[in-house]
Amino acid sequence: MKPGLLIALALVAGGAFAQVEVKELPTRPDVTIRFVYARAENPVANAVLFQGGPGNIGIFPNGSMRVENFLSGGAARFTQNGISVAIVDVPSDRRSLDEFRHTQEHAQDVAAVIAFLRQQNKLPAWAIGTSNGSLSAATAAVLLRERGPDGIVLTSSTTSKPGPAAHPVTDAALDRVTVPTLFVHHKEDACRGTPYGAIPGVMASMKQARVVDLIAVEGGENRGNPCHSGYHQFLGIEATVTQQIADWIKRYQSTGKAGAGS
Repeated sequence: MKPGLLIALALVAGGAFAQVEVKELPTRPDVTIRFVYARAENPVANAVLFQGGPGNIGIFPNGSMRVENFLSGGAARFTQNGISVAIVDVPSDRRSLDEFRHTQEHAQDVAAVIAFLRQQNKLPAWAIGTSNGSLSAATAAVLLRERGPDGIVLTSSTTSKPGPAAHPVTDAALDRVTVPTLFVHHKEDACRGTPYGAIPGVMASMKQARVVDLIAVEGGENRGNPCHSGYHQFLGIEATVTQQIADWIKRYQSTGKAGAGS
């Protein structure tokens, strides 16, 4: 696919249709990034979604993906809640985002996607990451400043490195994050790199952030690989958790503060 080419598709979201485009943008010299852009019917915000693991979700020309989990498979859920989303794949010069999520080059790629979103509707643009993807969202907030997201949402965040596949959100300079931040984490997340008990300490380190809130999640289905399914991916309660995230973003945008609760 050449830069600038897009394919219009139909996405059913809660009985309504949202327009979906497969988009590819130049980001750095000889580098492009492909993403699925799903536009809400009456958007109130935008968001860039970062899948966890190695980040290579494999976007096909028809808009389907090789990997569809909580965020990569969340286009309909977010648009139904009034948030237009860009679900990003790895850039053309990478096979994965391993050891790349905290770099200036990655932030530059993200900046191009955020600029695209802001050009569409002049609404705030948020960065939402899950698991390893939380590092991508946090890095964008730290390195991009005014070109970066208006706020970040960090879900099932990786906080330790039990193996080479884990890339903790703490690899970003979280004490330099100034934008509003929401953590969303399942109380019984069984993935070794993402224990719920580590989240309060990570939140406490973010002393410059305008707001730091937590949605502590319970329920869902505990089955499958603990780092790729189950509580870690909010299995069985994806729609509820997505709505909680969207409601928090809307409250913050309307009031400048947002109590998350449990």
